[in-house]
Amino acid sequence: MLEEHAVPPKPDNSLLKEFNQQFSTNEQLQSAATSQTGGNPITKKEVQTLRDACAGCKKVGKHIVYLENFHFLYIRSLLSKLGICVWAPDLQEAPGFLYNEACCTVAIMTFRQLACSGAYQYMQANLKYLNNISLLHCTYDHFVHYLMSEKYKK
Repeated sequence: MLEEHAVPPKPDNSLLKEFNQQFSTNEQLQSAATSQTGGNPITKKEVQTLRDACAGCKKVGKHIVYLENFHFLYIRSLLSKLGICVWAPDLQEAPGFLYNEACCTVAIMTFRQLACSGAYQYMQANLKYLNNISLLHCTYDHFVHYLMSEKYKK
């Protein structure tokens, strides 16, 4: 989601069913996310998130974000590893719902990768917090499962 104020759509029930057939524990999820080998539940071509994105500058709010093709490939590759066609946390479920944990994992891992590469320089983020996964997780939960959830309900 590169649009300011965007709210993710409700995930497709068939996607949730396939995801739950593939993963039953957080350990399986983390193992798949960090795996360097193949065996992805879906191909990168099946990932719809950022399908039409291309490298270059993107205006987000009042700021300009520069993203390279590598950034999009990384995000789509991680989504593929976890069998997620469209990044869309289920805002009707708790943050600890396994599918929501997968969406959180994708968001945190990709945020860290892109922040290290300078994609978010406009945010003036303090990079010393990139390894504080607990803080990033709490920040994600607040943003997605509180702020986005409030917009989703409207």
